[in-house]
Amino acid sequence: MAFIKLIQPFRNIKVILKNNFDVNVYFLVILTLSCILILNVGTSYADVIPPRHQQKIGMSSDDVVCDSGLFKVIRERTNSVACVEPENVTKLVGMGWAKKVDDKQLSDMINRKSIQVGTINILEKIPVRTNVGKLASSTSISGYDIVFEVCASTSIYAPDVLVRSDSESKRYEMIETITANSCVLSVSKIKAADANSITVTLLNKGDISQKVLSLQNELDSLKQQLLDAKQSFKNPQASDAQIQGTKIADLRKQVNDKREELHRLLFTLHSPQTDKQKLEKFTFSGNVIEGESASILSVIESVQTPGLFDAIFEVCAGDTTVRLPVVTITSDKQTIKIKLGDKVSANSCQMTSGKIEADDKSSINITPAGNASSSNKVTELEMLIGSLTGQMVKEKQVLKDLVHDSNRASNFTELFDAQVSKIVELRNQITNAKAEFSKILYLTYN
Repeated sequence: MAFIKLIQPFRNIKVILKNNFDVNVYFLVILTLSCILILNVGTSYADVIPPRHQQKIGMSSDDVVCDSGLFKVIRERTNSVACVEPENVTKLVGMGWAKKVDDKQLSDMINRKSIQVGTINILEKIPVRTNVGKLASSTSISGYDIVFEVCASTSIYAPDVLVRSDSESKRYEMIETITANSCVLSVSKIKAADANSITVTLLNKGDISQKVLSLQNELDSLKQQLLDAKQSFKNPQASDAQIQGTKIADLRKQVNDKREELHRLLFTLHSPQTDKQKLEKFTFSGNVIEGESASILSVIESVQTPGLFDAIFEVCAGDTTVRLPVVTITSDKQTIKIKLGDKVSANSCQMTSGKIEADDKSSINITPAGNASSSNKVTELEMLIGSLTGQMVKEKQVLKDLVHDSNRASNFTELFDAQVSKIVELRNQITNAKAEFSKILYLTYN
């Protein structure tokens, strides 16, 4: 089907075969197109989920992220996203299969060198027998439990591993982010006739990890600027309150835009990384905090634009932390929603501002937007991920003790296999929880 789509621009060409030379030319054309198709598929470095899957879960074409080492193009006929090898983009555009792209971006990607992100060392290959518990020589080997460590030369987000043998190949995403110059233990199960055929390969190419690190640094910088602006904004009635409020609103928008970009990428990686923002501990208006609330502190009309107001407000949380806080500001002319940040900590408040149009200044009001469902779900997922990660640390320590025990028990194989099974199951649970966590944050900031 993919090949048919690729040669569609040529389907109206009438070919008359008069002699062997024409036949050879015809098949040469077909062979050339086939080669382009093969080149187009290329090697997948498995940093992110495929573009089709991203669009199925609601991401727009602009938001789709391509896998490591691949370039994003828009198909001319279907207007959908495709991720292709950079070297083949010009051919596909010339054939009319893909729309025109930014030449500079394409050139930069083609000329960019691959990054060596890390290495893998296999520590153990333990045979798993068909009948667990029976160590008779007649019992056949059904596969192997593999223990290996991944060592990073630069930070790796969502390490993607390929385990291959003469009988099977498996690919999975590790739950840990591996920091530069460190190693992480991991395990896998695989079928193999010959243990020597088993190899483990790190698929990450490195550019996605660099992008995540860059986005996190940019977000941290913006959050610090926003925090500094809030801390200097103590008096809503001050003469420069409007200027300060505008600055805070602009910084908050930049922070939320950067959060959305980061969590979109992390969602495709299934490995969310969120930083917690330090918040003010006391209400700015001096009132006693009683549950979740939102209050207008001051409303200032814009000098340049009559009818446009800066509404300075505070949002407070009671005994329970409010995750993904969203407020609704209404007037007699407009209704807007404002996303504040990651959370409002228990018994604390955030102060910020928003712009809204109104005919009557007194009609401006603010209320919490009722984001309780997502907030509660994020809190539950955070607790679940923390709990499962704690279990994973313990189970890996048990595995290390088994591997390094010089006096291995007679039932070592059974114990080892059971421990590997526990770790694999925990890893799957953590990956699923992280994917759901990141999806909620991406949709909130989108």
